Amino acid sequence: MNCLHCGSDCKKEAQSPELSTESWTKIITYLKDRFSESIAFVITGGEPLMHNDLLEIGSFIHQNGMRWGMVTNGILLNSNNFAMLRDSGISSITLSLDGLSESHNWLRNSQTSFAKTLNALNIIARSDIEHKDVVTCVSPQNLNELDNIANLLIENGIHNWRLFRIFPSGRANANAELKLSFSQTRELLEWIKNNKKDYSKKGLNINLSCEGWVPFDEDKKLREHPFFCRSGINIASILSDGTITGCSNNSKGFHVGNIINDNFGNLWENHFDIFRTKKWLNNTVCADCNHIKSCKGSSIHLWDMGDSKPKFCYAVDLDLENI
Repeated sequence: MNCLHCGSDCKKEAQSPELSTESWTKIITYLKDRFSESIAFVITGGEPLMHNDLLEIGSFIHQNGMRWGMVTNGILLNSNNFAMLRDSGISSITLSLDGLSESHNWLRNSQTSFAKTLNALNIIARSDIEHKDVVTCVSPQNLNELDNIANLLIENGIHNWRLFRIFPSGRANANAELKLSFSQTRELLEWIKNNKKDYSKKGLNINLSCEGWVPFDEDKKLREHPFFCRSGINIASILSDGTITGCSNNSKGFHVGNIINDNFGNLWENHFDIFRTKKWLNNTVCADCNHIKSCKGSSIHLWDMGDSKPKFCYAVDLDLENI
């Protein structure tokens, strides 16, 4: 794959040393002992199904009484490996579907991607997986397809759908074709507000993604649960090389340590202020914004440390209160 919007700019070969499977099992055991069995693990990427020991790692989590899930593009998913995923105790799957055939294949930079993802969609929808949903990256190429995508999901028995703007990170940062204009972003938000109730009656829950705070009067029309950035609050991420941060989408300025050299529990309890107190916001335009007490800087992944403002702000850039 060579997806146009890849936030991590993935390559065919690993660009840095990666933790071994033995290391991951030690980390999982430590987190269980240090915190509790209520921790849930979400394995993302890149593509989790590319990892030779995904099933071993997932099974280890399950055998230790904890939950695990994954985010996948579905390209490699088939009935055989899905059965093995079920046997390994997987409890959640998020599938990326980025439009109908032409627009999905364009974004994924592959002419076979849509057919394989649609096959994965059918497999997942027919399963008894506890939590399953679809995410769509909305671009100018698929903005006019939202009704068609919604109906495709309903036809395939999918009940939860999250819509994302493509934020400027990794490969997407230099591709203007991927970015919604302000007017297109307004169109996306208006589409959600105007269609959310009707599609809910048909069995499909539609939500704006976790990207970006909006005033509460707007938020309740766009999301099932009000926005807050969970990065470093009730989620943490350990990247493939051991880097510790809040959300895996965060830029390097929000990396707080590495599992190889640092004690995760100590970092979590004493060194996550960058996500919790956010004193760095005092040096940004947000400090004087009248939304700051509610917004709290919006989504961390929209920032590079040292920036004066986020990459995008619904409330200020779109002036939602005047819509």
